[in-house]
Amino acid sequence: MKTVSTKLDKKLHNQFLERCNIEGKCQSEFIREMIEEMFEGEEIEQNQEAIPQDLEIKVEDVKPTVELIYD
Repeated sequence: MKTVSTKLDKKLHNQFLERCNIEGKCQSEFIREMIEEMFEGEEIEQNQEAIPQDLEIKVEDVKPTVELIYD
């Protein structure tokens, strides 16, 4: 599992806590369900295909050069 977090101003935080209490859910459960609903019906595998899996790192030897500037 991974963690998602954010900062809320005091008013929004209080509204969020109140909604969690009304729903009878802890904060994490409420957020998790809200995010799951947002992506409901989308397949995660489709999103993974958009991310290139065969990335490679190219390393190149570069010799340092010195540039002298005369005024």
